[in-house]
Amino acid sequence: MIKFKVSIVGSYPKPISLGKAISRYRSNKISQDKLEEYISKQTQKFFELVKNVSADYTTDGMFRWDDVVDVTFSYLAGAEKGDLMRFYDNNFYYRRPVIRSRLEAKTKDYVEYLQASKKLMSESKVSSRLKAVILGPLSYLQFSEDKYYKDPVEIMKDYVTETNKVIKEVEKVVDALEIHEPAIFDKGIKGDILQKVPELYSTLFDGIRAEKHLITYFYVNSRRLDLLFSLPVDVVGLDVIENKNKLGVIYKYFKGKKVFLGVLNTRNTKLERPSTIVNLARKAYEKGAEEVLIGNSAPMDFIPEIIAKRKINLLAKARSMYHG
Repeated sequence: MIKFKVSIVGSYPKPISLGKAISRYRSNKISQDKLEEYISKQTQKFFELVKNVSADYTTDGMFRWDDVVDVTFSYLAGAEKGDLMRFYDNNFYYRRPVIRSRLEAKTKDYVEYLQASKKLMSESKVSSRLKAVILGPLSYLQFSEDKYYKDPVEIMKDYVTETNKVIKEVEKVVDALEIHEPAIFDKGIKGDILQKVPELYSTLFDGIRAEKHLITYFYVNSRRLDLLFSLPVDVVGLDVIENKNKLGVIYKYFKGKKVFLGVLNTRNTKLERPSTIVNLARKAYEKGAEEVLIGNSAPMDFIPEIIAKRKINLLAKARSMYHG
């Protein structure tokens, strides 16, 4: 029987204690070293969960960042944090990057953070492959506010050129890259911008050898699937749990591809049935997928920690059911 792999995507919910520590740090009530102690403690706790479900791939839980957009400030200069913006149709907000000057790579901070996480993985004896989270160029464009370039294509060109420099250092530390590109399905994006996406991804990954997992989530625009599956990545990720009505179209693209199935809905507290997860994975193989990875459909910022833990444990139950 063909096996599927477990991959934990994006951020894990921050416990209240860590949230308070971050708030105290920002109010200058505790030192950065003390904050790092809190982050390390929660990261180790998260890695224990990762080990318990025998995940094949995982991020570090992203505890030091507010969201997937916030991480860009760790590896790029040229933008400052702006207003709070709603993250799609969720009760969750991110700080919009306001681009004030040319985007430029800054590798030191992000690489050091990942090195710390890799060390914690080793100390926790976690055998999973660590993924570094990078925001995709189209999503960066959509989430940011331009006060410098005046040309959206130029923003993305500089973004991928500079981020490529970061990735070349990052891949020395991690085992895979997790590129978040939910905006590829956004409405209202002009055709001339979409046409540039394959070229931009070629630049983003120029000279990069690490595994590349492209993650999309929430709404699937069926008309953009040709574009998505044409990009130069190793694994293509889709939110299948929220798009069951489109599976007939989605599955047509799986033949000969390595795919990630977002089988855990991270926007509600209802627990999925392991049998549903198994059926989704089995169907993907029946439709010709070369390899299937399963995991949470999107970052887990939208649900309580206890629910996130229960949902992740479902992945282990589904794998046991499938393989048993």
